[in-house]
Amino acid sequence: MKLENRYDFLNLDQFDLQWQLLKDGQVVESGILPLGDTAPNKDIEVTIPYKTALNAGSEYFLNLSARLKKDCNWANAGHEVASEQYPLTKKIAVVPVDMAFNDTLKVEEEKGQIGFRAPGFFIAFNPETGKMVSLRYAGTDMIYNKEGFDFNWFRAIDNDKRDYLPTTVKKQAFDWKQAADKKSVTITTSLEATVGSGAKKVVLPFDITYTVYANGTVDVDATFKAGDDFNLPRLGLQIALNPTLEKVEWYGRGPIENYWDRKNAAYVGLYKNTVTGMEEAYVRAQSMGNRDDVRWLTLKSLDNQGIQITSKDHLNFSALHFTDSELWGLTYGHDLDNIRRAEVILSLDCIQRGIGNGSCGPGPHPHYEIEKNKDYSYSFRIENAK
Repeated sequence: MKLENRYDFLNLDQFDLQWQLLKDGQVVESGILPLGDTAPNKDIEVTIPYKTALNAGSEYFLNLSARLKKDCNWANAGHEVASEQYPLTKKIAVVPVDMAFNDTLKVEEEKGQIGFRAPGFFIAFNPETGKMVSLRYAGTDMIYNKEGFDFNWFRAIDNDKRDYLPTTVKKQAFDWKQAADKKSVTITTSLEATVGSGAKKVVLPFDITYTVYANGTVDVDATFKAGDDFNLPRLGLQIALNPTLEKVEWYGRGPIENYWDRKNAAYVGLYKNTVTGMEEAYVRAQSMGNRDDVRWLTLKSLDNQGIQITSKDHLNFSALHFTDSELWGLTYGHDLDNIRRAEVILSLDCIQRGIGNGSCGPGPHPHYEIEKNKDYSYSFRIENAK
């Protein structure tokens, strides 16, 4: 590869080039190369000597970091002055569910609920609301207080100040159909969200399809239909999870929070944290903790029981002990302890408006806006985290 020296007075021989080869987010090779004699405004050809074969079933990135060779007046040797990440392969597609299992789904209907059960697995929906109300693996319900996936539109930050508006979601249709071999069930829901009232009212139809398999896999496909009245900062789903699911791991951009138009410095990799650790120390409490370009994430308890969510296309998420409206209503960031919930509030976004610079300048670039009169769709898979 070619490196350009855009300094006007410094030679690149003052720097070393550290490199890392990542396979599915983990470093599999690394090394250090001297950059050699490269005068200002000249370039140099560099060969990265990795030996790993790039397998078709994995995703690879190359991380580069230019660092000082020696101590200087303003920094010590090893200080990073420039870095970049390069994708070497495309994102790996999620394969269809392997149907080589013998378990089948038993249908359990009762007042206000329809459930589907297989060994070590149970899922249930409320036909009146269309909402998933239970998701159990090995007898433990992952959902808190029956608060399954619901429409999530609100986000408030200093760059994009807005108040939460009363929101209602009405079921338009709910249906389910079991496959002939009883190994899967497809649940289809059509819903309509109404945000606000009067001149500010936004009506947004959306559909969610759940494909439930007897091996405990759940594929979720959602489509949001932004109309001419659309003026919301995000389109996604939110779920309340069991308070024990405090451990977070993800393969995507990190480790710092990042957004659609604020992610160049957050490289794709494998990261770990806790739900509490995903909080940010903002002076003015606001939406926080987003991670973009996520391939998969897990939320687990201390004994490693939990769920894995795998993106089939595009996904960003946050996992916190607050809702966004609670954060914006708090005002002061040092008061987070006063509103911290026990349960985990997991937001899975199809799209979120760019951050922009609205606190002291313009809003997001047009490329980072959610368009009116357009459908937005995304898909993800839920599994038992083993």
